[in-house]
Amino acid sequence: MHHSHDVIFIAMSVGVAILASWTSLGLLERVRESLQIRRLFWLVATGLCMGGGIWTMHFVAMLGFQPGVAVTYDMALTILSFLLAAAGTCGAFWAAANSELSRRNLLIAGAAMGASIALMHYVGMAAVQTEARLTYNPVYVALSVLVAILASLVALLLVRKQLEPMQRLMAAILLGLAVTAMHYTGMAGLTVSIPVDAVHSPPHQPLFLAIATTVVAVVLLGTTLATAHLDRRLRFLSVLNAGDIGYWEVQLPGRQVWLSDYARKLLQIDDNDQIDEAARPLTEVAIAMAKKSLREPQSTVRRETEIQVGQRWLSVRGRMVHHRREHHIKMAGVLLDITEGHKVRTALEVSDQRQKLLLNELNHRLKNNFASIQSIAALTARGSPDLPTFIETFQSRLLALSNTQTLLTNTGWESADIAAIFQQELHPYTERAVIQGPTLLLDPKRALSMGLIAHELTTNAAKHGALKQSEGSIHVRWTHPSPEGLVRLEWLETGGPVVQAPKGKGFGSRLIQSSIEGPLGGTAQIDYLPTGLRVTLNFTTQDMPLATTKKGAGKPTPRS
Repeated sequence: MHHSHDVIFIAMSVGVAILASWTSLGLLERVRESLQIRRLFWLVATGLCMGGGIWTMHFVAMLGFQPGVAVTYDMALTILSFLLAAAGTCGAFWAAANSELSRRNLLIAGAAMGASIALMHYVGMAAVQTEARLTYNPVYVALSVLVAILASLVALLLVRKQLEPMQRLMAAILLGLAVTAMHYTGMAGLTVSIPVDAVHSPPHQPLFLAIATTVVAVVLLGTTLATAHLDRRLRFLSVLNAGDIGYWEVQLPGRQVWLSDYARKLLQIDDNDQIDEAARPLTEVAIAMAKKSLREPQSTVRRETEIQVGQRWLSVRGRMVHHRREHHIKMAGVLLDITEGHKVRTALEVSDQRQKLLLNELNHRLKNNFASIQSIAALTARGSPDLPTFIETFQSRLLALSNTQTLLTNTGWESADIAAIFQQELHPYTERAVIQGPTLLLDPKRALSMGLIAHELTTNAAKHGALKQSEGSIHVRWTHPSPEGLVRLEWLETGGPVVQAPKGKGFGSRLIQSSIEGPLGGTAQIDYLPTGLRVTLNFTTQDMPLATTKKGAGKPTPRS
């Protein structure tokens, strides 16, 4: 006599098998991502889910088994059948999770798992207590064992692969159907013999128990899968926190915001703050990212921008992770504190701009220097009777120009003190020169011109004037700038030979005249007195902080 199975029980058993396969394949991701004790824990959980799901499938299917007589179950054998399924799948998954497992050992593990599943089935059938006699067709028994082994091999192969969501769904369906096929293949070879004196039982199917068992299995499997997902999320957030990275999610268009603890810290959000309002800058960025993603074919491209929160600069990186339709979008991403990097970048930008300005200024000054050198060379050549004289005079004037540039370089080419200019030129005659006047700073253009003037006056005094004789001395005095910005400087020579006015203007006179009238914007008056040469310069200067220096007699004024 053949037995019967109701379609609803078959459907529930298939559903449980597929759900168990889906859950187990999902838990395998936790196995691959874990180490040591955690890896062992998730391996056991995976084996229990797969083995428990297979056993539940068998139990639900057996609730729909109707041999025509009363049926009860031996509790000890029923529990043993569950333990066989759980132990077999746990051991097989443990072996398959080993990356160094050879193909031969993988086949052995698959055969062992398949044998434990088949043994679970037939031990569970042995738990059936009824007046009818149950016999099995060896062909179908062998075939059911073969199906169990093949299904187990497929499961173990999937253990070693990283599956996409759609691939995992297809694998779960195939694996669930294969496990169910094993059960019904074995049942197809079952023959039920009912004795003549047996009490026939009317068809009675414990549908409520089957539904309750299925619901409990679904809840347990769903809870396990949710626990795995939560564990993965918590580990993910702990890793981000360890790296000082905040995590955020924004659901659009409702603008619901979820922030990790470190993201709250970066956004300076307290527990008492309204998150949606406090995270408004982040929400606006997420909306902009979502709009940009929807306009492009590849909506999962990562977006990145920067926002300022208080004194901090944050890098906001995100992408669209959920997009059912245009008006139901989920954006997720991370927050990074880039304050120090932003400061460095800003400093580099400022430095780059300053460098460009300095290069432009250097280029301008080089052109001016070349023009000055060209003018000095031309005038020196016209006033030199021979080549040695030209070389000596030209070199001395270039050295004067270079010395003034050195003074400017020491101050970053901002200004040069007029006293330092004259002290530098009169350095060989320190004991015979008196330099007096308030602190007066000249800009680079005026300083270079004043340096050439000081050099010409000193050279002329050494060759023809007061410095030619040991009794001679030089007095250099200047005044504070007037309200109109005019300065009066006097060069006075005493104790030298009698000075006579030249018949014509030499190079020195022309250079002084061109320098004072050009960059210095003033006038020069040269008087050839019986007591010595007197040169009076009136020129303009930039408004600079002024400080009166102490005046001395017979020696240069000390400079700070």
